[in-house]
Amino acid sequence: MPAPALDYPLDYTFKIMGHAADDFAEYARRLVARIVADAPPEGVRVRASAGGKYHSVSVAVRLDSEEQRRAVYQILWEDERVVYYL
Repeated sequence: MPAPALDYPLDYTFKIMGHAADDFAEYARRLVARIVADAPPEGVRVRASAGGKYHSVSVAVRLDSEEQRRAVYQILWEDERVVYYL
């Protein structure tokens, strides 16, 4: 069964995981901001993994289209610092 179509514009949260580093949250936010111009710092949440090796960064934004959402995922897929994303 295909996934249901999303109705745009909509609020969306990208979850981006990478190795723990002081700058990773801002780095992840800027990756999203390459496509979504309004990716404000106040829309970012960070959680450390249980062992402290990874950071999970949630970046909340307003998306205008499916193309925009897919473009962000493409950037995340191509980035060497991103270990996993949802």
